[in-house]
Amino acid sequence: MLKKFIILGYGNPDRGDDGVAYYLLQRIIQHFGTDASKLAEFEEVGLCEVNGQIDIWYNLQLIPEISQELAQYENAIFIDAHTAEIPQPILITGITPQYQNSPFTHHLTPASCLSLAEKLYQHVPHATLVTIRGYQFDFSRELSTQTSALADTAFEEICRIMAQA
Repeated sequence: MLKKFIILGYGNPDRGDDGVAYYLLQRIIQHFGTDASKLAEFEEVGLCEVNGQIDIWYNLQLIPEISQELAQYENAIFIDAHTAEIPQPILITGITPQYQNSPFTHHLTPASCLSLAEKLYQHVPHATLVTIRGYQFDFSRELSTQTSALADTAFEEICRIMAQA
């Protein structure tokens, strides 16, 4: 039996707005969670159960091993920060499996993770990317004012996506 949702956040919480996914996963635990102790442990355990319907996963970057987890869910939401290269402050888009070559050895896209799940485990969840504009990427654990406001909007959109699934 497939689980309902996995929410995958990636980025560096020590680099300002690159930590927006980390911030949003904390909000998701606070809003949907049944155990407040999950806030302290989610970044250390890899996959963390928020409640019977929602699991979260956090890492600095996407890794091939997550494809095995993805194959066990009906829905996946990937959360990341982006720069001005993407014009929208918040981009929400569906993702389809597609292996994408990267010049970086340790760089996987959400579409590549889905492609691995499809090829190796014959199941792909319905997947959505939520990416939020970052403005400051210096050494800090604080989000910029602009990204913090966008993260609040993104949280509401994530809740809407989950309610419609």
